[in-house]
Amino acid sequence: MDEDGSQVIANMRARVEQCRRLAAALTDKRAAEVLLKMAEEGEADIARLEGTTAMPNPMPPATES
Repeated sequence: MDEDGSQVIANMRARVEQCRRLAAALTDKRAAEVLLKMAEEGEADIARLEGTTAMPNPMPPATES
């Protein structure tokens, strides 16, 4: 993968982590679910770009309080 491709993937990973952080901070369960779905889709896109299978979820699912 070239330098530009590596930078794109790094940016995608940063967005995935941002979605997960925001989801963890929200009290709106539906909004948190949407952000987690976006993170999962981003991880799947990254895996396809890297030519690998699905990446494991680095964070446990949010629990209800």
